[in-house]
Amino acid sequence: MKSLRTLASALCIVLGALLIATWAASTATLDAIENGTVIEDVTARAITTDRAQEALVDRGTELVLGALEEQGFNTDIPGIEGITAGILEKAVSSDAFVNTVHAQTKSVREQMIVALDSSEAGAIYVTLDFSDQINALLEEIPVIGPSIPTIAVPGIPLETMDAQTAETARSTWSWLHIAQDWFGWLGLASLAAGIAISYRKRWFFAKVALAVGVFSGMIWLAMIALEPQTIAERLPGGGVADAIIVEMVHHVQATVATAMGYVALGAMMVALVLFGLAARGKKRTS
Repeated sequence: MKSLRTLASALCIVLGALLIATWAASTATLDAIENGTVIEDVTARAITTDRAQEALVDRGTELVLGALEEQGFNTDIPGIEGITAGILEKAVSSDAFVNTVHAQTKSVREQMIVALDSSEAGAIYVTLDFSDQINALLEEIPVIGPSIPTIAVPGIPLETMDAQTAETARSTWSWLHIAQDWFGWLGLASLAAGIAISYRKRWFFAKVALAVGVFSGMIWLAMIALEPQTIAERLPGGGVADAIIVEMVHHVQATVATAMGYVALGAMMVALVLFGLAARGKKRTS
């Protein structure tokens, strides 16, 4: 009977420690994404693709011409559509254009998080404001530039993830939130069950700290040793990871490794102290 209780308690410790370490890792990952530069960096990367730039020029030209018409400007002037498309093509291929993404960090991040939280399927878009850039370039048009009114260009949508990549990202995002919301509590419940059935309670918390340290250390090692592609493929819903998912993993990898390294180190130090106290208590009672 004692051996069965000891085994059951050990299993509870292992499960509880694993859940708590996973909770810590998911929390660190979500914090890195929600409060770091991951999302805007991925958006800036999306802008540089030929497909994205072509779509931005086409949609942007349509929106700019519509905004000019609303201001009373005659968009039937021969060549104005081609000039507008050329302006947008020049804008989206410039370094300054990429910088505007980082200037709209809060907006981009909020839009992406809303899209990841959404239960709707399909590609993920963020809407970007390029009014200042476009107005500055419109003023530079020879002859008619000074007569073109300042316009408020509606936000131009940019596809940051196609439908398949978005499905992977939403699945992983959902699992990360499940881990953050529930794994900590489930881990504590498992540890509570473990201490309730434990035969040698003196060593229980020391063993818990040691197990948390070991699992956190394993996550830390994985973060520093594995390639982003390998980690991305092992994420829930990951499968064969898209380049954007791999890039997101690359951006958060160091942050998660640092957080889990501190958790592992702290847990190991606590374990040493608790083992020392438990050993001293045993000597006093013997």
